Order: sequence, then C-alpha cells, then structure tokens
Amino acid sequence: MKLGKLNFKGYAARKPLSISPSGKMLTAKDILAQPSLRLGSVVTLGKAQQVELAVKRYELEPDFTLGVIGVGLLSKREVIDHIKRQDDFGQVALQAEMGYCNELIANLNIAKLPTWPTSPVKPIPGGPDWKPVKPRCIVVRLRTRALFCENTTDSVTSPFAAYRIQNVHPAFAKRGFTVVALTGVDDVRNKFIPEAKNTLTVYISGIGHGAYSLYTGHQGNHILEVCQYDSAEVKGKAIHFLSCETAGQLGPDTVAKGAKCYAGYTENFHLVWDNSATPVNEFILFAQSDSTFDIMMANGATAKQAFDATVQAFNAALAQPGIPGSVAATWLAYDRDHLKLIGAESTTIQPFRLVKICFPLADREKENALAQAGVVVNG
Repeated sequence: MKLGKLNFKGYAARKPLSISPSGKMLTAKDILAQPSLRLGSVVTLGKAQQVELAVKRYELEPDFTLGVIGVGLLSKREVIDHIKRQDDFGQVALQAEMGYCNELIANLNIAKLPTWPTSPVKPIPGGPDWKPVKPRCIVVRLRTRALFCENTTDSVTSPFAAYRIQNVHPAFAKRGFTVVALTGVDDVRNKFIPEAKNTLTVYISGIGHGAYSLYTGHQGNHILEVCQYDSAEVKGKAIHFLSCETAGQLGPDTVAKGAKCYAGYTENFHLVWDNSATPVNEFILFAQSDSTFDIMMANGATAKQAFDATVQAFNAALAQPGIPGSVAATWLAYDRDHLKLIGAESTTIQPFRLVKICFPLADREKENALAQAGVVVNG
C-alpha cells in the first residue's frame, strides 16, 4: 500500500502510529488525512499509552526473530513480554519504537525518497610510473593490509560474517589491499596481535560480540579490551567493528592510543530476520547498511564521507518497499542513531605504502631481512 511516497506492507499500514487525545489509535492513513495530527509527538504520551501503542504495533507484526548482538535471539512474543514488563531491554525497545514512530510521522509527506550511496572510485596515487627518489636509494611500493576479525562460529554473528566475507573483503582485494581474515577458531587475540602490529596493516574491521570496553572473537575470546592491549596494535589505523556498545569506551580508547579513527555503535546492535514471506530480505538491509562504511573506506573515501554514506544507507533501507512501519524499520533507525565516528574525520586508507630504502643499510638486521626477502642471484 502506497501512502505518500512510502510503500507499506498491508499489515504495517494497519499498525497505529500514535494515539489521539481521545484515546483513538491513529494509523499513517489517519495522520495523512488530518495534517494537524503530524504536529504531535508520541514521546508526550504517558508511559502506559506508549507501552499500549508499542505492544499493539508488535502484535500486528508477522512472526520474526530479533537478534541482539552480544545478547542473543528473541521471538516476537518475547519482545512483547519485555515491553510489557519494562525491564532493561523493554525500555530500550519502547524508546526505539517511539523514536521510529515520530520519525515515520515526520516522513509521511517526504518529498523525495533517500537513495543508496555510491562508492567513489578514486585513482591510486603513485601509479606505475613511480621513480627512485635518489640515485643511491630505491623506492619500493608495498601493499597494505586490511585485517578482518570475523566471528563465524556464533549463531547471531555468522550470517553477518558470511555477508562481509562475500561482499566487503572482495572490495578491499579489488582495490589492491592484502586481505587478512581471522575466522573460525583463528578469530582470537593471539592470532590478532602480530597481524595488528604489522607495519603494513592500515585497517581493522569485523563482526563480533562486544561490550562498552571490549570486542570479542571466537567463543568470547577478548581480542581488544580497554587497558589490555599494546598501542602498536591500533596506532595509525582506521577501525570499524560491527558489535554492541564498543563505541562507548573501546573506540575512544583506541583513538587515544593512536588509532586514526573508530566507527562503531554506542549501544547494542539489533537486527531482524523476518520469518514471513516477503519480497524484502530485512537481514540484508542491516548488513548492507553497516558494510557501507567498510566499502567506502576501501574505495578511498574519508572517514566522514564513509560515516555519512552509512547513515544514508540506513535511511535508504528504511524507505525500501515494505519496510516503512515494520519492526525492521524500528531497529534500522535505532542502529543508525547509535552509530558513532570517533577520531579524525579526514582519515583515509591507501592500498600501498611507498618505502624508501637507501644503501648501504646502517642496520645489519634490516640488511639481513632485505636479503632474506629477495633471491640471491650471484651464488
């Protein structure tokens, strides 16, 4: 059903968006028919009315599974029970639902639908015609590395990991980066440390569970934790983790220790698997939106451009046919609003570094390492 420029599923169009002063549940169609109703805000409703509105909206939603990264999976009935009890998650769910209701009311008369961002394709500086800078020196071009910590062994994170391996990693490889992927039982700290400290590693990303001060890998292994890592693991790098809460403390801590920037979520990241027949794969919208940051960075965008494009992607996901008014829309908006960029907005990453080597080498160890890296041709 089309209301304004937005396409609603039939059940979503029947879901109430607000409650009138007389206590009547108001749908999007009701509000479009009476413009003055758009001036109100559901946050001004009493708590009991907000709970009543949220519960009614969820009851009209087909069966779904809500994944909370770092927590687990919730059924439709379990989410409703949390909202009725107003426990910690119930309060978050109510806040998310009311926030999205307000946003949807404001967008009922939107003039133009948001579009998906396009990733730039910038030429790589220092192309094939580079030359030595001095007669006694050579300039070597070395490929830089993108390090991915993908939790493929957890039921909540593994679908995201599979999506990222199929769509994000190739974007970095195509651009010229060396892709280093820690997956399965290798997604642990002792494998992470040497790869992160490698001088050529410029980007760190992945999907995993988290907390405000912690990012985890396989079976909860602590990959990065505030005050528990060497600054060399993050110094000079751009970082983006798809995990719960890490932008709260871990992100700022990495930047304080020398990371160029950190993009992540200040609260739990939620995603929806719609269990009903639908033309839209809601899970892909969550994965595609978040992965926009990685792909933009791979293609030469600044961190701010990547962040803005990711927000644009979430907005485009919210406007996809069948999404407005759905529970997927509630959590897409919630995740979007808790995405945060910390550090230098001008950060970019390049798929190579130019290294000048001048002879003779003063450091014997470096000289030996250079000899071992090459092939002896004079016997």
